[in-house]
Amino acid sequence: MTSTADNLLTPPAALDNALALLARHGSLSGIAIWAPRGSRWQRLAEFGNADTLPSADALQAGLAAPVDGGALRLREAEQTVGWLVWRGEAGPELDALAELMTGHLLCVRLRDALTVSRLSHEILLDISQLGHQCGHTEELAQQFLRRLERLMDAQHCYIALLDDEHATLRFPLYRDARHPLDAGQPAGDTLPARLADHLMKSGQPLHYSRDALARLVQEQGWPCPPHLPLPSSGMAVPLINALGQPIGALVLQRYQGEALSTAEQASLLLVARHLGFALDTLRYPGLLERQVQCRTSDLEGVNARLRAEVADRQHHERLHGVLYRIAELANTSLSLGAFLAGLHRLLAELMPASHCLVALYDAGQDLLSFPYDSGSGSTAPRRPGRGPIEQVLHSGRPLMATSNAQGESSRVNWLGVPLFSEHNLLGVLAVSSDDGAVRFSLREQEILEFVANHIGAALSRLRALEALQGSYAALEARVRERTSELDAANAQLKYDSLHDPLTNLPNRAYFARMLRESWEQFVGGGPRFAVLFIDLDRFKRVNDTLGHLAGDHLLFEVGARLHRCLRQTDFLARIGGDEFAVLLSEVKSFDDCEPIARRIVAEFEHPVILHSREVFTSASVGVVLADRDLYHQADDLLRDADHAMYRTKQQGRHGYTLFNHALRRDQADQLALETELRRALEEQDQLIPYYQPFVHAITGELVGFETLVRWRHPERGMMSPAAFLPVAEESGLIVRLDRYMIEAACRQLTRWQLTGRVPASLALHINLSSSNFHDPGFVAWLTTLVRQLDLPPDTLYLEITESALIDEPDTAAMVMTALRKLGVRLALDDFGTGYSALSYLHRYRFDKLKIDRAFVSEVDSKDEADAIVRAILALAKALGLEVVAEGVETEGQLRRLSEMGCHTLQGYYFAMPAPAEQLDWSRLAAPLVEVTDHVAPACQPV
Repeated sequence: MTSTADNLLTPPAALDNALALLARHGSLSGIAIWAPRGSRWQRLAEFGNADTLPSADALQAGLAAPVDGGALRLREAEQTVGWLVWRGEAGPELDALAELMTGHLLCVRLRDALTVSRLSHEILLDISQLGHQCGHTEELAQQFLRRLERLMDAQHCYIALLDDEHATLRFPLYRDARHPLDAGQPAGDTLPARLADHLMKSGQPLHYSRDALARLVQEQGWPCPPHLPLPSSGMAVPLINALGQPIGALVLQRYQGEALSTAEQASLLLVARHLGFALDTLRYPGLLERQVQCRTSDLEGVNARLRAEVADRQHHERLHGVLYRIAELANTSLSLGAFLAGLHRLLAELMPASHCLVALYDAGQDLLSFPYDSGSGSTAPRRPGRGPIEQVLHSGRPLMATSNAQGESSRVNWLGVPLFSEHNLLGVLAVSSDDGAVRFSLREQEILEFVANHIGAALSRLRALEALQGSYAALEARVRERTSELDAANAQLKYDSLHDPLTNLPNRAYFARMLRESWEQFVGGGPRFAVLFIDLDRFKRVNDTLGHLAGDHLLFEVGARLHRCLRQTDFLARIGGDEFAVLLSEVKSFDDCEPIARRIVAEFEHPVILHSREVFTSASVGVVLADRDLYHQADDLLRDADHAMYRTKQQGRHGYTLFNHALRRDQADQLALETELRRALEEQDQLIPYYQPFVHAITGELVGFETLVRWRHPERGMMSPAAFLPVAEESGLIVRLDRYMIEAACRQLTRWQLTGRVPASLALHINLSSSNFHDPGFVAWLTTLVRQLDLPPDTLYLEITESALIDEPDTAAMVMTALRKLGVRLALDDFGTGYSALSYLHRYRFDKLKIDRAFVSEVDSKDEADAIVRAILALAKALGLEVVAEGVETEGQLRRLSEMGCHTLQGYYFAMPAPAEQLDWSRLAAPLVEVTDHVAPACQPV
């Protein structure tokens, strides 16, 4: 008796046993089991007269089962794994046996899939190794074909490859009897070559039918003889090397039968990828060898050139050395004879000049004299004749005489050049050699001309010696005068390089040098010192308003005032723009620094007169004390002083800050917070919009929301805007943060409107930083967002503070105009707390004013606040502006504002800011009569 494992290993026997068992328990005349094999159905087992039973294709197409029998679809979940069809009456065990046969068919399918997968992996591994096993491309192609035939029908298959220069195609494997290659036709003009070229250019696999290939041939104009048939189907895959570059194509075609199945297509893609790597592996050693040969040839050529260059350089070095010695010899005070004898010895090192002669011509006496002649020692003067010396004198050009010359040229080789002094012809310098094999060349002529120039210079020096001695005293006096002038110029240049030309104070370079010297002395046990960093507040406004000349005058006055505040031993410098630095010497603690810092701050409480106008400015000061334990280099002191000054500006300007450990820790914390904020902007669950409602004072109706940002930090917990908005402003992340909040709030408003939670007229207020005025793409981005969400622009209010209008008034006006054209409303936040709010209402067009909570909190307790709120409401009414009172926390404030006619209110009295999922909609929808019974929580603004 066989086991279950034996039955699973022999599917026909197992199915026959199951059918026989089913036949014994019923009156069946025929029974069959069908299972899918690829795209076809196969009858795996039968019993009795099964030929008259319907096929699985008919049953799958919906045809009825036999009238005197039945058919059962064998399923696994929603998948059909087979059909059981019979004729006669089945027994009660039909369902149980059907379930068993279903499981068996699934096991058979899984085993077949595993067999195919193992075969595929084995073949892919073999293909990957072909690059190391084969000696050439044709052998690799044949070995590849044998392995491909184990996977699929590869009767019509070819491989096209680019040569190493990627210029032409060749076919290491071509197996297509229906469409052979013409031996006399270039490979590039054939349909297979055009198809492979098209595939490599596109870089994508191509699965085609006969009609699709015919259309492609017609569109591309490829050659296709009409007597040759096109394949019924096929697939072309590019061959890619390890660098991702196309090196060829693999094409598999079929002229009849079924098209490639999905599994065959996937297998062909994997096979092509491994074939590309194998070809790349095979071609790499040859390519590497050619590259090595080319490189070796290049290196040999480079080596030869280097040898020639070395030899040439050695020759030039020797030549330059001798010429330099000749030039030195010409500048000595030797006699003319000794000088010429020395020149002859040096010339012998450069050319075969066994004899040397110098002839001078006196035009007044018409005589030739010979101050040097190495052949005879001395030659008596004589009148000119017709020899080569006279030819040089007559022509004024060099002359090379051969052995055929007459007279003095009876020597084998002779070369003569003219001697000039300041364009005056003085005589001739000539050399000769007794060696018949020597032939003088242009190189020797150039050298001799160089020597002749020095001889002419020496002769001129001798003639000018007396005049030179007479003028030496005057020249020496002139040299002393010029030296004095040069020393003065150098001193002035050094002063200018270390001082600011505007204020005449030391500059940054001078300050850095003094700071390093003070630090080195302090580290070596010297006195302690401190650094003050001073920056003028709102200096840019003076430049923009009164001009740069007035700004220069202000800087000069500032330098003078700072100097009056310092001690005699302190060092003041302007380090750039409106920034100054002070080096306080011999201080023991911050107690010695504070009086000076206070004097500096107090000095700027008095106005500066510029162009008959009083101008007030202030100074922000940062102080840092030298400490060996906290600092390792001098530049760190200036850095921390700058940071302390910046902290003074953050605290309201016009003051000083002493740098301490808390500031250093805060500086590191701010840097870490900036990094964490950048990461939070990339995620979706840290920066959360909170919504605080606007309520109508009389009806209690919900009229709008203000969006406030909160940061749910994974480690620090929930953080308020005051903790991270300054970091966002300073780092430039505020623009991304604003866009993040605007998009999140607008999407939330759209969801509320689609679900009917809020009316379409509900207003959404979002704060807008001044940094967005420098973003040229902000308005376009907002336009795209509003249109994408189909959000009415007039429901969106962007709240702008007066600081944004102060920093960039012109840019703000342009951006606000563009926003109004878009239809977005504008609200002026914190109205009444700025410097010139009325001028902004006159210059800019706002739709709404928000009364600051500072006035609202005292509107029912102080008459001054009451009067201010009344004035704001009257001003808004006159200008046709809406008004929102923020910070309402008590019923008394609510009633007082309602009596004044301020009907839109915001504050903790109505609701705390909350995320969208935590809003109390039932309370927001309640009438105000019910809300007034609520006692506002005693809490601080968030």
